[in-house]
Amino acid sequence: MWGKLKARSSILSFLLMSVSLVAAAPRCYDTGNFTTNSTYAKNRDLMLASLPSNASASGGFFTNNVGLNSDQVYALAMCRGDHTPDACYRCVNSSTYELMANCPNQKEASAWTGDYCLVHYADHSFFGTLELEPTVRLYNTGNITSNLTEFGTVWTSLMDRVARNASNGSSGLKYATGEADFEVFVRIYALMQCTPDLSMWDCDSCLRLSAGSYERCCHGKGGGVVQKPNCYFRWDLYPFYVSNASTTASLSPPPPPASAPPQLVVSQTRKGEGSDEQKTSLWVPLGASLSAALGLALFSACGVFIWRRRNSQGVDH
Repeated sequence: MWGKLKARSSILSFLLMSVSLVAAAPRCYDTGNFTTNSTYAKNRDLMLASLPSNASASGGFFTNNVGLNSDQVYALAMCRGDHTPDACYRCVNSSTYELMANCPNQKEASAWTGDYCLVHYADHSFFGTLELEPTVRLYNTGNITSNLTEFGTVWTSLMDRVARNASNGSSGLKYATGEADFEVFVRIYALMQCTPDLSMWDCDSCLRLSAGSYERCCHGKGGGVVQKPNCYFRWDLYPFYVSNASTTASLSPPPPPASAPPQLVVSQTRKGEGSDEQKTSLWVPLGASLSAALGLALFSACGVFIWRRRNSQGVDH
């Protein structure tokens, strides 16, 4: 009994190390600029302003273009597959403001807001085009310390299944989640999503390359994320998504951190001009948001207290 409680306590301690993601900096492309008050500027602002309501009303994915010739603006918005329309609206709205503030005169820019939504605009059509760079990788600082070979086998099998399910999605949603048990009290959770304008083959390729990229850089870490322009992949040791979510599911925002947050390592890969991939690393502070895990920890602690008290009473009598 005590051994099982210790094992559960160890797992809970690991879960409490897991973290929610913060937004990465928007990517401002260097493919061209526009001037303030130009027709392109007005078209861009008009397009970005329309994205939140259109994306939230269209099941979390929306593409459109406005303008003519060199003043034409193309834009895409995608929310995570388990988002409610309201949460989708808020996320896309936040992303559009981020892009306008950080990329004030760039003709192309994109932003992943945490792991919740993607917004991308450009002066040319990019719909249905697979882009594999830049790549952003994030991983938890906690390590898998036992049975790493067996863990890798279970992990790889799960990623294969989730990638296949996501890429076989519809033209409106290419999204899948999955779970796999590793040991007692240890379950692996995974989520994968592509922009649904990709073909099945391009989506599958994007997701498998993402999983491979994570495995090469971060094998043995207890959770992580890979973001590419067309696809997104995340896994962890706690349920961070809404299982079997419908459009009416309810999501609550994470509570603010009560103290200095744990940290997550971010590794970015970008294509250098006329050179091989260039890699940089930085530390990103994150806020702990695992109310479910905290509740489970408190529940377990109460169980231990009651068990020990009952045993103590049994000895007294």
